[in-house]
Amino acid sequence: MKRPFVFFCIFLLAGIFLAVITYSESLLPLLYFFWKSPFLIFIRTICILLFVFLLFKKIDQKLVPKNWLKFIFGIIFLPVLFLPILRCYFRVPYIFCRACPNKCPWGMSRTFFFDSFIALNLSKKFWCANVCPFGAFQECQAQISKKNLRLPAWLSPSSYLILFILLCMYLLTFLGLPAIKFFGLWMYAWAVASVSIAVLVIAAAFFVPRIFCRYICPVGTIAELSFKFKRWLGLDKHF
Repeated sequence: MKRPFVFFCIFLLAGIFLAVITYSESLLPLLYFFWKSPFLIFIRTICILLFVFLLFKKIDQKLVPKNWLKFIFGIIFLPVLFLPILRCYFRVPYIFCRACPNKCPWGMSRTFFFDSFIALNLSKKFWCANVCPFGAFQECQAQISKKNLRLPAWLSPSSYLILFILLCMYLLTFLGLPAIKFFGLWMYAWAVASVSIAVLVIAAAFFVPRIFCRYICPVGTIAELSFKFKRWLGLDKHF
């Protein structure tokens, strides 16, 4: 119980720290390092190393304890995945990066990162299970709370619906900036909205284990679809 609680506190404090700096225009320059080439090259190198480790099955042996793997890589990837939620030009994180005039670290290398996450998940959902900071954070919550409430069965397909909506929204970027300009003009308290949603998801995860991963996350949904496809082809025992 002690280690998950410590990990949870560190993840939470790191997220709050990023949020406070991101929402403060005077402090924002402190985060500019994450926009620089050295950090992006570092993250890309980490992804490549994960592929190498996975290829040689070192992680499944005793090279790196899985709990520490989740924590270390979770912290490393946290700025890349969290900053779009905190500061997005279109007020819709991750989707319109292709047309964004003010790209964040995720937007600058989104193709490489997203493809890496999907490819890593082809091996027993490796990204979701071992590296993703959102997944690691919620797993800590599940170990702390031990609650396991069941949501209504009709909510189970929600992640597929969200994935379909996001895909349709992404396709709008191919029509040019006018097709998505509306999203950049939304006039609402972005900080209030993002913080409120984050608090609701965090609170819910204490009662419904990995609620974000199971009912919202598009990457996890794609991994689930690929797993079902491999099982249909009879390849699930080989990868």
